[in-house]
Amino acid sequence: MDEDMDSDKFSRPLQHVVLCCTSIPPEHRTELASRASEMGAKHTLDLTSEVTHLLVGDPDTPKYKYVAKHRPDVAVLSPDWIDAVREQWLEGGETDIAALEEKYRLPTFAGLRVCLTGFDDPVQRQEMREVLTANGAEYYGDLTKEVTHLIAYRSQGAKYNFAMKLGMRVMAPEWLADSVERRMVLDESLYSLLLPREERGRGAWIRSVSQQGLINGAAGPAGAAAADGSTTAEAKRTRKKKKRIPPHETPEGIQKMDELWDMVCSGGLTRDQREQEQKERETAKGQEYEAQEKKQPKKN
Repeated sequence: MDEDMDSDKFSRPLQHVVLCCTSIPPEHRTELASRASEMGAKHTLDLTSEVTHLLVGDPDTPKYKYVAKHRPDVAVLSPDWIDAVREQWLEGGETDIAALEEKYRLPTFAGLRVCLTGFDDPVQRQEMREVLTANGAEYYGDLTKEVTHLIAYRSQGAKYNFAMKLGMRVMAPEWLADSVERRMVLDESLYSLLLPREERGRGAWIRSVSQQGLINGAAGPAGAAAADGSTTAEAKRTRKKKKRIPPHETPEGIQKMDELWDMVCSGGLTRDQREQEQKERETAKGQEYEAQEKKQPKKN
């Protein structure tokens, strides 16, 4: 029995995969679906609750945005993943699906052209630039019409005003940290500079499958029972003997995320600059209080 299961795993490495595509030309999509079906995958045009993998041509689509917000259980990949799996499969032996999923995962900011404004410290601005480019974005020092996203610390300044005039997507710095953590572009409208900091990114994404519950009245892949009583997610984990830990989930990755959060939420200011800002705010409050005291009529 076990031998039959192992044989099926080698002959059909994508037997547990339900594939969906977004922003991929029909002819190419048909080719991908055909190759995937040879390896046991099922292809669907609609983003159903059974979908386990989403192949993305352009992230600016409803399917991508829905997965980013509601489906942390779905692997979001480059279309090249299918050919990579097929090549390894044809070589014989076990196909390392987990490793190929990580290798061909769609970069967080793939296709985005990003500019920064309002971040005063050059060292921290460089760090933000490196985070963007390391995650697939193209960085622009100058704000041109080619830029797709502007990350701003303040809702003022020449770049900010120009971007707003053009109707460009302008986000607070929390968008950068949250998107890197989610590993997908999150809804920019939830990170408006006009929102209080504590409200930015609220409801941007479901952090675990258990939070998702039922979607449209149907259980998602994590809750769908297989014929042997296990869930689809459990079946996927069983298939992957050596599950590789994504870089952002390692201790080093978590530390970098903490550093990134501290950096973007401080507005790119150094510690001394932040302390100076705090002192200035406290001084201003004290002066305001003294002025109000002077205005109060003295009691006899």
